[in-house]
Amino acid sequence: MGGLTNELTSFIKFAKAIDARNSCNGKHSERVAKLMVDFAEHLAFSREEINLAYLSGVMHDIGKIGVPEIILNKPARLTKREFAIVKRHPGVGAEMLSGISGFEKIAEAVRYHHERVDGKGYPYGLQGQRIPFLSRMLALCDAYDAMTTIRCYRKPFTSDRALGEIAQLSGTQFDPEISREFTSIVVDSQGV
Repeated sequence: MGGLTNELTSFIKFAKAIDARNSCNGKHSERVAKLMVDFAEHLAFSREEINLAYLSGVMHDIGKIGVPEIILNKPARLTKREFAIVKRHPGVGAEMLSGISGFEKIAEAVRYHHERVDGKGYPYGLQGQRIPFLSRMLALCDAYDAMTTIRCYRKPFTSDRALGEIAQLSGTQFDPEISREFTSIVVDSQGV
């Protein structure tokens, strides 16, 4: 990804600006990116893979540029129509990133980060190992941050409660092996 410094910096700023549109969790992508880096380091990824993990985290919601703020900041359950609009963001984000040389794996991670190992995710209903590894990591980091930070429609969960939810959803929403590894790094970081 060398030689993309200006373009990369612009995309990161753009992704952060999109996050700022959400009044309830304005630094979500930065937190997800940090979780992705911590996770990638725990899994002994190479420096290049850690960079890809970071960029996937910071850019994962870039497709929300197409989601109206009234939906992003809604303090109640989304309607089916509103949720259908939100569900477009992985594809929109992947399309934005896919034309940039060196961003292919980032675009892939973004496109599939709402897939579930049981096939009930979106946009394609992929199952298990058909979901790229980086996307399975991203799904978990994204969900953990969403659970443990304030949302327009609910208070944050404690870390313990979020890890309990992850354990309960392991094998359906989340990859079981990735869930175990993620839980161990969160527990280790809390000194438990």
